[in-house]
Amino acid sequence: MLALLMVATVAHAGWVETDRTDGCVFYKAAETEAGGVQPLRAECDWKVEPAVLQRLLGQVEDHDMYFSGVAKCNLLSESGRKAQTWQLHETPGLSPREVVLDMETVDIEGGQRFTWKKAADQSHNSGAGVEIPLNQGKWEITAGAGGGSHVVYELRYLAGGRVPGLVVRWFQGSGVQALVLELKSYAEKS
Repeated sequence: MLALLMVATVAHAGWVETDRTDGCVFYKAAETEAGGVQPLRAECDWKVEPAVLQRLLGQVEDHDMYFSGVAKCNLLSESGRKAQTWQLHETPGLSPREVVLDMETVDIEGGQRFTWKKAADQSHNSGAGVEIPLNQGKWEITAGAGGGSHVVYELRYLAGGRVPGLVVRWFQGSGVQALVLELKSYAEKS
């Protein structure tokens, strides 16, 4: 009953369910934003301790170890719970993409939120890829009601450059599912 109530609450908040798999419910925003941004969301309940997921997400320089689309990740600076990283993203059949991200960890009720957004200063980009015009999102990791972790993932992303519509639709569906489940798989092995 609680799960149905949560799904109804999210749906009323402007999200449309797109799929369910591996303990996750995937959504897209009911409306596409100006500029063609299609916000994406996942809510998951995993039998992984929150501390494991929080540790992995907090190690921002290691994101290229967990997420196959992140080919390289370099820590540029770190101060307290804020960091800046440079990432190179690679997808077969597309030119590489790169971006400098501002990342932050904050405590929330029952857990932690990990946020990122494209930094104002992109001067650390190498020129090895197309600059990503929009990359913003969050992970929220809290204790699950029945043990394990409750995970919320949200993403607003524009790849930039020329990207075939088929690839965009794949990323908004199977691609995001793969990304979210890569974290689960890595955490289960940790």
